[in-house]
Amino acid sequence: MRTRKWYWAFLVANAASGATSLLLPLYVHFLGGSARDVGAIASVASLIGVGASLLWGRLSDKTRRRRVFVLVSFAGLALVYGLFPLVRGIPQLVLVGAAASFVWMASATVSVLILMESTPEADWEREIGRLNAYSGFGWALGLALGAGWTSAIAGLVGEGWGLRSLGLVVAVLAVGAAVLAWASLPEPPVRFTKRSFRGLAVAVGNFLYERFRYGPAHLYYLLSPVQLLRFLQGHTVFGPDLVLFYYGILLVTAGFTLIFVPLPIFLRQELGWPGGAVFAAYIVHSLTSVVAYRWARQGIMRWGHRPTLGLALLARSGAFATLALVGRLLPGWMVPALFVVTGVTWAFFQLAATAIVSRLAPEGFKGQALGAYNAIAGLGNVLGAVVGGFLFDFLGFSAAFLVGASVVFLTIPCSSWRRGR
Repeated sequence: MRTRKWYWAFLVANAASGATSLLLPLYVHFLGGSARDVGAIASVASLIGVGASLLWGRLSDKTRRRRVFVLVSFAGLALVYGLFPLVRGIPQLVLVGAAASFVWMASATVSVLILMESTPEADWEREIGRLNAYSGFGWALGLALGAGWTSAIAGLVGEGWGLRSLGLVVAVLAVGAAVLAWASLPEPPVRFTKRSFRGLAVAVGNFLYERFRYGPAHLYYLLSPVQLLRFLQGHTVFGPDLVLFYYGILLVTAGFTLIFVPLPIFLRQELGWPGGAVFAAYIVHSLTSVVAYRWARQGIMRWGHRPTLGLALLARSGAFATLALVGRLLPGWMVPALFVVTGVTWAFFQLAATAIVSRLAPEGFKGQALGAYNAIAGLGNVLGAVVGGFLFDFLGFSAAFLVGASVVFLTIPCSSWRRGR
């Protein structure tokens, strides 16, 4: 089957989003802000994103339209970052992060719906995987663009204008994505209005990267706060195994975000890396994640889902603990190697985790189970963003990284152990 032309629109849009992923924390550092400020931006954006996903999903169901929400999303992203050169303070950055998260969720809510409503059911997994791959490569291209732009322009006009002008570049990319979507994106007949996807499995994992704020590329199911509370209380048809696994995911994602929120500030402030080098490190993380998905599939086939997940978490916790020693007992050149480890283990974790959720969920409830997984991971990201920023500012980077590593390590039994029947 030929690749759908509208996949390119999402590649360009994710390139714009990838370039912004480090723009906000680097600009916080330029303005003299702290890791706590980065955590505030991340947590507010996460909360806004969760609420926006519910709003956009309900509007899409009521209007029985999909395409217009993608166009609004990409155009809104262009507007938000087109105004970025006017930002001069941390409160304005919080608004930028919140607004970008709000408009981004308009496309995240409907993108997979468009694919599923215009594709035979037998091809869902393959096409979701293909769309994820396009989005993942777009994200990596955006990071590369950010690295090159901040390195070249900052040397000519200074770091401040180098970062502000990158916002304009992001706006241009978002406009390009909107034009591509307008020209190629179909408006399929609406088939799903309750998100109860039958037999939905994920081909290559939810997505191909980690963000410092909540914003999955695609939402498979939308949950209300009441539904999420019932999931955490165990009042579901899923059974205790899946509920226990959800609590493990909540803690694991909190631990991940606790590390990744202050990490850009650590690289700039403690190690003295230029902005381009920070972008380059995240490129390594993204690309190794993409490459490692093949190894992750092989590992799951050889060892099984839960042992693969446990090994990935063990390796991640070790990498995070090692990161706490960089700059004190270990040299800074070890950081790129640690980014390789976290990139590879992210692929193993994400593929194993989504597969476990899909297999533990009863038939007919897989869409809801994946939606709960997304929502709980988002909640974990909010908690980790808040705690990580405070720990970094009050106790230092070593304490923040060691706490994050400990949380991930202690969660291994909860995430990789299954109750006996």
